[in-house]
Amino acid sequence: MASADGAAAVEGTPVVSAEVLRELKDPVIIDARDPEEVTGGKGGPPLEGSINVPFNMDGAKQSDRPTSASDYVAKLEEAKALPAEKDAAIITHCGAGGRGGKVCAVLASLGYTNVHNGGGPDNIRAARG
Repeated sequence: MASADGAAAVEGTPVVSAEVLRELKDPVIIDARDPEEVTGGKGGPPLEGSINVPFNMDGAKQSDRPTSASDYVAKLEEAKALPAEKDAAIITHCGAGGRGGKVCAVLASLGYTNVHNGGGPDNIRAARG
């Protein structure tokens, strides 16, 4: 499926194991949930220090309006969520891992090498203690 600009929709990556999440040192955490999902606690309360950069465009579901990689890169840049170091530890998440996996794939396409889909905030919290 293509996005509004004709670009291919982003394919996601699977949720990584708790062991992988536990081993990451001082990760940047990118929360891909829509603002109302964050306030509603979908997948759990926000993680301390996480950066909310919704993957959906204007709150539209991916089935209605797929987000392209270029769409999301622009949002990440606007939020100043991209670490300067390409090997920085990054955990992405949404409520359960679907959009978090797509964010992970976008970051990997930009050359980030230590990016991991954490699933949802409660999953990450349980893994990292």
